[in-house]
Amino acid sequence: MVILVIIAGILVFSFNIVIYKRSKLNLKKVLFKDKHEKEKKERIMREEIVYDNDPLINSIVSDLLNRYSDNIIAIYGIGSYFETSLPPNWVKNDLDIIVFVKSLEEISKQDWTEIRYEKKEVNGNHLWLGFNTLEAYQDKNRFSKESFSNYEWNLIDMKHPENSKLLYGENIHSQLPETDNLKFDYNDVLARGLYHLEKSMKEKNLLQAMKECSKGIFKLGFYFCIYFDTKFRSTTITEIGRRLQNLSKYKHSIKEFLEFYENAIIFQITGQFKTNINDLRLDLITFIFSLINRGVLHKQMKYKELIKYLNESFSGFPHLIQVAKKNRPNQTLKIS
Repeated sequence: MVILVIIAGILVFSFNIVIYKRSKLNLKKVLFKDKHEKEKKERIMREEIVYDNDPLINSIVSDLLNRYSDNIIAIYGIGSYFETSLPPNWVKNDLDIIVFVKSLEEISKQDWTEIRYEKKEVNGNHLWLGFNTLEAYQDKNRFSKESFSNYEWNLIDMKHPENSKLLYGENIHSQLPETDNLKFDYNDVLARGLYHLEKSMKEKNLLQAMKECSKGIFKLGFYFCIYFDTKFRSTTITEIGRRLQNLSKYKHSIKEFLEFYENAIIFQITGQFKTNINDLRLDLITFIFSLINRGVLHKQMKYKELIKYLNESFSGFPHLIQVAKKNRPNQTLKIS
């Protein structure tokens, strides 16, 4: 009986040793993992990790991780700065970066809006940082509370790899809704092109006025593509230009617009338009208003409705309204 008790005691003791060793081993794994996480963060702090071949992008990503590393899911670059198909002499000084985070709570915000963003100058470049959650891309209403951007446009940017560049984190493409049956808000997309023409008209600095005009033309190009080809899913300047060329074979209005688009491309390469900025801009605005008046675009708007639309878009377009008033229906530019 005593022997049995001793044997049982030995077995219990041995079992406890095994449990202790295993728990100690698991503890080491946890500590080892934590140690690696700590070292990773320390490397980020020292900016030893290269996220992109561009030193500027690398420094921006490193700074974001420095501030929000535990909250960041992914960081993406969008827009022409990240478009590799553009010619090497293309002027790139606007950086648009989308940061997907787990929560917006720790991201600072402006007093006048709940939307989280940062806007600043970095080495002569205009940087825009937009902070979003993945959940917002699943719900258009929620997205409108997190971003100033057009929902469908942004979804296309992030869903289709050719429209954006992953700079850090996990690939989130598969977690986003499909875009096959998107219903575009054409009123909003059109207004975003007109917004830059309005800014161009009120801009005193000539170079900045030309930049805003070219931005407006590129955004109007996207509008033409998604309206006349509802399956179009690219946001790059190159692909928009190619689609406009194809569509221009069948649509005379696009053939007319293509001349403005080519002018914007020339500006981005040479810093100058082929024609005087004032003449070019006025011709473009009257051209768009004429198409709207004749019902060529997504919605026909006669004079009064057009003025209402221009008044209600963003904070209103007073300069564009003045152009519309000078081109009343009986004076509208005729386009065959």
